[in-house]
Amino acid sequence: MPFQIEFNIRKNEDLLWLIAFALLIIAALVSMAQIGQNATPMDSSSPRLLGWSDWQLLQAQRAYAKELSTLRTDVTRLEQVLDQRANPVTTQFLIEQIARDTKEGDPALASARLALANAALNVRDWSTGTLNRDTAILSVQDALPLLQQ
Repeated sequence: MPFQIEFNIRKNEDLLWLIAFALLIIAALVSMAQIGQNATPMDSSSPRLLGWSDWQLLQAQRAYAKELSTLRTDVTRLEQVLDQRANPVTTQFLIEQIARDTKEGDPALASARLALANAALNVRDWSTGTLNRDTAILSVQDALPLLQQ
C-alpha cells in the first residue's frame, strides 16, 4: 500500500499566512540587526546607544565618502579625455559637470575640489588648443594625490 500525503491549502491557509508572517518578522529583525551592527558606536569595545551627535557624524562621513567618490570619478574621466583626441565640445560638457561637482561640498575636500577644478580648466584649454597636453596632464596628476585620502 503506497504512502500518500494530502495537503489541502484551503484548510491550512491560516497556517501558511502565519508562517509567511513569521518569516517576514525574522527577515526584518535580521536586517535591522545588520544595520544596527554597522551603525552602533563603540566605547572601548562596548556598544552604546546612538546619540544625535553620533548620527550627525555618521551622516557627515557618508556625505564625505559620496563626494570623494564623485570627485574620483571626475578625475578618472579627465584622464580618459586626455587619452583621446582633443574634442572641445564633449570636453566642455564634462568640464561643466565637474564645475557643478566642485562648486561646494565638505570643507575637508576643499583643496581636492580646487585642484580638480583647475585640472578641468587646463584640460578644457588643452582641448581648445590654448594649452599644451603636458601641462594639462600635470594638473590632473596634481589633483590625484588629494583624492587618494
